[in-house]
Amino acid sequence: MIIAGVAIVGMVVAIFVAVGGVDVSADKPDGWLVSNLLHFVFKRSMTLRATTVVVPRDMTAPSRVRLAAQHFDMVCANCHGRPGFGQSVVALSMNPRPQYLPSVVGQFTDSELHVIVEHGVKYSAMPSWPIDARGDEVWSMVAFLRRLPGLDAKAYREMTALPEQGGTAPARSRDDTALHPANAGRNSPPVGEFLYAAPATGFSDQTIHENPATTCARCHGADGAGAATGGEAPNLTIQDAAYLQATLEAYTRGTRKSGFMQNIAAQLSGAQIAALSRDFAGLPVKTLSSPPADPALVRRGETIALEGIRERAIPACANCHESDGAKITGAPHIAGQSATFLRRQLGAMGHGGRGSTVWWNPMPAVAHNLGASDIAALAAYYSGLKPARASGGGGQPTAALPASHIKIDMVAAKAIFDTRCEKCHIHNGRGDLQGVFPNLTLQATPYVAQTLYAFRARSRPNEQMRELIDGLSFDQMASLASYVNTLTPLPALAKPDAVAALRGAAIATRGDTARRVPACLSCHEARGVAALPLIPRLQGQNVLYLRNRLNNFAKHYNVNVTTLNPMPSIASRLTDQERADLAAYFAAAPPMGKPAGGAERRAAGG
Repeated sequence: MIIAGVAIVGMVVAIFVAVGGVDVSADKPDGWLVSNLLHFVFKRSMTLRATTVVVPRDMTAPSRVRLAAQHFDMVCANCHGRPGFGQSVVALSMNPRPQYLPSVVGQFTDSELHVIVEHGVKYSAMPSWPIDARGDEVWSMVAFLRRLPGLDAKAYREMTALPEQGGTAPARSRDDTALHPANAGRNSPPVGEFLYAAPATGFSDQTIHENPATTCARCHGADGAGAATGGEAPNLTIQDAAYLQATLEAYTRGTRKSGFMQNIAAQLSGAQIAALSRDFAGLPVKTLSSPPADPALVRRGETIALEGIRERAIPACANCHESDGAKITGAPHIAGQSATFLRRQLGAMGHGGRGSTVWWNPMPAVAHNLGASDIAALAAYYSGLKPARASGGGGQPTAALPASHIKIDMVAAKAIFDTRCEKCHIHNGRGDLQGVFPNLTLQATPYVAQTLYAFRARSRPNEQMRELIDGLSFDQMASLASYVNTLTPLPALAKPDAVAALRGAAIATRGDTARRVPACLSCHEARGVAALPLIPRLQGQNVLYLRNRLNNFAKHYNVNVTTLNPMPSIASRLTDQERADLAAYFAAAPPMGKPAGGAERRAAGG
């Protein structure tokens, strides 16, 4: 009887809802019971989810407060109001109404505020942070919210005042608003009733439309150096215009992630992005003044930057940054960058939340294996360097320079090679007749060393190789890499199929833009391996080994390889036949020469 009664009540409620009996009009306030029930559910939900949130030690840093203040003023204040001003009458017409935050933030712990800002609140006007995995930005906003109740109108205006800024970026016009897809990060691609596109509509502030340089200067300063927010915003004056433009475009696509920047970049037209990039790259190069860093910390950063960390198979930063390696990876300038910004970005990369400006970014894999002390050391070292643009791009440190503490013993290395390596890489290092094992004679010191370190660290999984080098010291591995560099490059033992090699030439030289497959020779040719020595030399490699390697890449069998190495994503877009054809093409090519001038004595830290 009770069950039947409940069923009848349920049917009545369902019919009432189906015919539109529930009034969801915003001008009808919720009753006492509904209002308190919803608020109780909200509070309990936030409290539960905040139990696992850890507050960072530098949460209240003044630089974080100033950075978040700009975002609050441009976005959040449209609903929550500003000190010295009432709230928007439109916002107060919402149901539930956005609260005046100075009156309520004291009700929440720091962890609860973090949960609210990061995840938002369903069935209210409170949005989630546009980008997930950027807790560093969310904590900056929490830091500002904690300061907000103590700000009067004067202090708030001083903190968020618009700077004087020129620039040639034009006001946005209807003639320059060709829409292109954008991704807000947490949301789905454009479907149905929604349009994720750029340029996008912002809130009430028209400054970004009419003089976008002024909006940029809120955080980066009129001089572009980032002092306005204590280095939380990056120093733009050290970058090239092409990199700045690519970064802004990446923000609009959602491939580079920032809850602060995507809101700004998505409102810019293509012409504005190009002009802003030129303007800031054209400013005089400046660096932030900061207290001298601990010399021991700087020396530690220099070691990581120039040699990497062999025990964790972390390559030297200088392979790409401030070197010709940037031509391959598209790496930005970081010499002279703010230490605070570098720490934040490396932390975000390590958690997978930063995204990337370029098509391939090895930094998530690298940063994931860096500890907090490593990050602090790198930030201290690079922030103290003279920017590359200030010296015409020259005079910067490079990887794989001689290091006195790395002991190279060529005699011992030859003995190791003869007794261990030649068991598989027979014929003086060329490999077996079937071509199962790679031709070692092709490779130079940096690539061999980094590969051995990766085997030891299991970031490149190969138990046979790991067992083979087990017991070798890192200096012995460096010596072995240097010895391999002295071997004369010899062609593949097995002759590849000529027809297959001819087919493979098309992808090797041109790639396939439609499938996002770059030309192999854009990296694996003489200029590429010279610019970034960690790239393997494929010309003359054994065909079966190459084919098996490409097929393994296509399986996405190891997350570390996938993130550090671009090949899994590329190989997975190729067919089995295309991978076989590419193997034949490279096996048929004559080997390249090796570095001269004592390369065998170089430290294999990069």
